[in-house]
Amino acid sequence: MDRYNQIHLWIGSNFEKEENYQQYFELDYSTEGDFEALNYKVCGFCKDIGSLWYDQDFIGIIPRFEKELPLEDILPFSSIDRSEWGKIKLLCNDLGIYQANALFWYADAELTIPTPYKDSYNGLKYIGVFQGD
Repeated sequence: MDRYNQIHLWIGSNFEKEENYQQYFELDYSTEGDFEALNYKVCGFCKDIGSLWYDQDFIGIIPRFEKELPLEDILPFSSIDRSEWGKIKLLCNDLGIYQANALFWYADAELTIPTPYKDSYNGLKYIGVFQGD
């Protein structure tokens, strides 16, 4: 199975300023990839997934909607196969998520999200890993 066809998904609501929301994903290029540099800043997303860096080619940060939408209206932006949506909705319901204004995804089956999962990843919740479309 293609490791990049396995999609990690986060869904929820975030109404912060756009700049603050996007800052969570900002990688530090000032040290030219020297993760040992004293001034290297680990981004919020990286901290939350237990990594120093992530590959921007494999992340989908969907622009947030102004208001919350039903899950079936936001899931088409996820790059996850439609056959997985029922499972995602059930998991979201278990987490108390019935509507959302944001989602982001990361395509890499080798990524392991540290457990226990955090309550909030930039205001969103980690849902799990699913088959990509």
